[in-house]
Amino acid sequence: MKKRVSILLSLIIGPMIGATAFTSVIIPNNLMGGGIGGLAQLLNKTTGLNLQLLLASMFLPIALWAFFRYGIKQIITASISFILFTVFMGITPLIVPVLKTDAILAAIVSGVLLGISGGVILRLGVSNGPEALIGMHLKEKFNLQIGVFMTIFNSIIILLSLFKADMTIALYSAISIYISGKITDFIILGFGRYYELNIITKEYIMVSSFIQTEIKRGVTYIQCVGAYELNNKMMIKTLVKSDEIVKIKNYIKSVDLECFIYINKSSEVIGTGFKN
Repeated sequence: MKKRVSILLSLIIGPMIGATAFTSVIIPNNLMGGGIGGLAQLLNKTTGLNLQLLLASMFLPIALWAFFRYGIKQIITASISFILFTVFMGITPLIVPVLKTDAILAAIVSGVLLGISGGVILRLGVSNGPEALIGMHLKEKFNLQIGVFMTIFNSIIILLSLFKADMTIALYSAISIYISGKITDFIILGFGRYYELNIITKEYIMVSSFIQTEIKRGVTYIQCVGAYELNNKMMIKTLVKSDEIVKIKNYIKSVDLECFIYINKSSEVIGTGFKN
């Protein structure tokens, strides 16, 4: 029940924020949005047709195709999200003031709003529009990642917008889309960043004891063989936060100046001591 309420709230809040970004920031500042909304905006500038009508006319054939291709379960959240987005496109101009400002500030604000809009829905593992349905099909058919598809799709929109806007506006629009993608990733993956430390040291007992008792992190031993001298070594593997890296490196420096450390960034960690 709690999950259903969370999904329902996200399906309302996400489209509302996305519609606000379009009607209050992107359109008043002549920027281009991404996705189906950006394509509808481009067609609106070209033909003069109503934006909501264009959104509906593009979504319906995709929804029908997805229904026969995947069934109702796959399109229900995408349909709710996109229908609400279309409705809010007509409502938000009446209640949310227009932010008419310089292009770079508009690009940043719109990127943040669109990123939040997509993130609050996608973090729940449900699709947020017809783009996700097309991306899902392309991944299944050609193993094309959804992120790559969206990058290509949005790039085409930006290129086409050059026929209706100058290069500067197109570049500001690209900045907005880039920020949107980064914000969405942060919301989906979380803002916490962890680092994988791989430590090869002769003082592995002392180092692992320090990590466990002082840093309060678990360690894993991996036996390895150094190819240069063909001698057995023990590698310590652990996951820590950025500030904990400094403490560990300073300690290792005090006990073994000949140690070898390499560090990998982890975007998400699930398990005891991190995220459930």
